[in-house]
Amino acid sequence: MHLVYLSTIFYAILASKEAFALDIVKLGKFIGALHRRFQTAMSRELKLPDINASNANFLLLISEHDRITAKQITTELAINKGLVSREMTRLEKAGYTTRTPDDVDHRTTWVSITPRGVAACETIRQIKLALWDEVLAETSAADLDTVYTLLASWSDRAEAFDENK
Repeated sequence: MHLVYLSTIFYAILASKEAFALDIVKLGKFIGALHRRFQTAMSRELKLPDINASNANFLLLISEHDRITAKQITTELAINKGLVSREMTRLEKAGYTTRTPDDVDHRTTWVSITPRGVAACETIRQIKLALWDEVLAETSAADLDTVYTLLASWSDRAEAFDENK
């Protein structure tokens, strides 16, 4: 009798793990689809010269710092160095950012935002806010806080997957 009971419990646990695994697949699908759809909507809404959904995020990050390095951008946004380099060149040529060599360490180049970049960030933030307001319209403040906290925690834990660490 106990063996039958234990096997039933074991089967229920396995079934729960299988269902959970399917939910994990769906979670990845949802996060990926949300990101791609948001990027597509951002690209459609953005009318700023030389700004796209990808480098808009770079510009917002740069605006949060007095100065930042390309390596910091790469790490913080989890984007490859080649893409960061191309977008930094595009943003600089368009007048949204400047690059300045470090006075002490010639290997370091600092990226700073320009007044034109600050103005662009205001537009980018307004577009992002409108899009998120539409997506999150029926979500309670408590649920938003929970989701934000969890996503931030998961993002921090996923940093362990970075090759640099």
